[in-house]
Amino acid sequence: MLLFVLINCCQLILIMKKQKRSSIFSMKYNVLVLIALFFTFCTLFLKKQYFNKPLINSDYEFYISKSSSYDEVNEHIDSLCSELHFISKLGLNFFLKQKRLEYWFAPGRYVLKKKSSLNDIINKLRSQSQDPINFTYNSMDDIYPLFGIAAQKLELDSIELVEYLESINFTIDSLYLFLIPNTYQLFWNTSPKEFINRIYSEYHSFWHPDRIDAANKLNLSKHEVFILASIIDKEASHFDEMPRIAGLYLNRLQQNWFLAADPTVIYAYNKLFNLSVRRVRNKHIDITKASPFNTYYNKGLPPFPICVPSFQSINAVLKPEKHNYMYMCARPDNSEYHNFAKNYFQHKKNASAFHKWLNKRKIF
Repeated sequence: MLLFVLINCCQLILIMKKQKRSSIFSMKYNVLVLIALFFTFCTLFLKKQYFNKPLINSDYEFYISKSSSYDEVNEHIDSLCSELHFISKLGLNFFLKQKRLEYWFAPGRYVLKKKSSLNDIINKLRSQSQDPINFTYNSMDDIYPLFGIAAQKLELDSIELVEYLESINFTIDSLYLFLIPNTYQLFWNTSPKEFINRIYSEYHSFWHPDRIDAANKLNLSKHEVFILASIIDKEASHFDEMPRIAGLYLNRLQQNWFLAADPTVIYAYNKLFNLSVRRVRNKHIDITKASPFNTYYNKGLPPFPICVPSFQSINAVLKPEKHNYMYMCARPDNSEYHNFAKNYFQHKKNASAFHKWLNKRKIF
């Protein structure tokens, strides 16, 4: 069809030549028309035969870093074509120049869909509509793995994140107070500043009026909610028990008791000696008494969370179970649940049964 149009155009030019007086101008004009028609034909033919032909057999992630030059992008596309013996370098360069990709590409992660043609790929890159990455983090003991996840998933470097926090006088411990475990969509080329701003934005989105009101009724600040939630996270092995444990700790705080939470001693001991503790004993409590995290010697809550709290533990604090329990002790079985008590006498019985169970299994 295209060839037929080209032939007809040529015939039309010849007829016009016979009808008009020949001149240098008309000859040049005709030559230019023929050249234009030739390139139009070549372009349309190549588009149909090559550039609109499906190129990839499955979804493909195409990354363009912030430092990538046009030549590097060109080479990446060329390697993709070469793997499939698709098109020559000359033909590719011709098409890329026609599409003016050099002036339109931008850094990012682009998901090229299955059966995308070269034309689809170039249009995707030209559009600069990069595809976000699902960035997920849950409750974690330490904040540094979060930086590792960020460096693995995103273009940024973990050291860049730490340096940015230092540049804005923001301590690592302070970051614990703003992290809301969830799945977020981020662009691959997110900068350290954008990453921290997103965390801060999600923190403010989380604290809608209902949650703020719930915290106020408990006489807790936002940060105190997170601190208490982190202790519950380390105390509870089951989500369904978290509201009951939250209620117990809140009872102690309201009665101005020592929180006496073993996880805070474990955290303090680990901070001092970089050693983990399986079973908290008096020696662990005494040796860490100078730590502000030791809630056997310090009333109230620690200064910072002892881990990144989970979404479930935060909700448990805001929606605690109402009861009169003041004591708890792990059950003498492998269930990892607790026995709760309203008075010290009952608690001593529960604790004695648990310690016998531990000793029998030589857990010291």
